[in-house]
Amino acid sequence: MTLIEFHSVLGETIMFCQIIENDVKWIYSFMRKGEVEDNYGNIDGRTLGQALKELKELDCSDGKPYISLNDYNFLSQMIKKRNYWCHEAYIDFIYDENFQNSKEYQKVCNMLLHDNEKLSKVYRAVEQVKLKARKDYNR
Repeated sequence: MTLIEFHSVLGETIMFCQIIENDVKWIYSFMRKGEVEDNYGNIDGRTLGQALKELKELDCSDGKPYISLNDYNFLSQMIKKRNYWCHEAYIDFIYDENFQNSKEYQKVCNMLLHDNEKLSKVYRAVEQVKLKARKDYNR
């Protein structure tokens, strides 16, 4: 993978993470009693971890969660992946003058492709939950 391709796939991966985070906050906003915009305003400044915790509590409070416990677990793990891609990915290889031929670069590229594929599916699934919650809660 060239560095330009890496930039592109990394940008898309980060986009998926941002959309997932935003959709989690909208799901919470639709499900919580009160004005949707006020609910979103109250949760918008929180981290993904904080928003997930609040959504999980709200979602599981009636015994009929929209998101499974396994999916909440995956979303929690996604936080680490997002932080890695946003703050550390380049550090693992960029100081090597010949990084594109290094094992470390190949390892990071393989991880990126794997996470990109997984997160593209997750972002679509979370979007569907958001649309269902919006409809079900008449928002």
